[in-house]
Amino acid sequence: MYALLRNMIVATVILPLTFSIAYAQGGQGGAHQMPLKGMLKQLALTADQQTEIKKIMQSSRSEMKQNANKGSFHRAKMVIIKADKFDENQASALIDSMQSMKKTKTMNRIQMVHEIYHSLSREQQAKMNLLFEQHYQKQQNRGKGKNK
Repeated sequence: MYALLRNMIVATVILPLTFSIAYAQGGQGGAHQMPLKGMLKQLALTADQQTEIKKIMQSSRSEMKQNANKGSFHRAKMVIIKADKFDENQASALIDSMQSMKKTKTMNRIQMVHEIYHSLSREQQAKMNLLFEQHYQKQQNRGKGKNK
């Protein structure tokens, strides 16, 4: 009886831990987190193109870091939540601020991809168009399975 109870406890602790580790490892990898890097690996980039693309990405990354206020949204949200009375104007201003930051981040990302795309040769652009379409189709198919 003791052995069965011990095995059940071990299974209860280890099984979820195993799945969470496997899930976390599955979420890693450049192609999943940043599909653009996976796409670029499929192109025959010259050394000059690799250097130029690396500079473009570093520049974009530094711009995003300058615009990011890590933790400020959470702190502002908590002030609103903890206040004695709900301040709709303050909440609305916070949401507007977040939407503006998201717009800036998206704009920077689109500009980065534009610059990278135009640093490619015509043949590489044609292959990149195919990779963009494949990625889009994959995203569309991923959403269909959730609604069934």
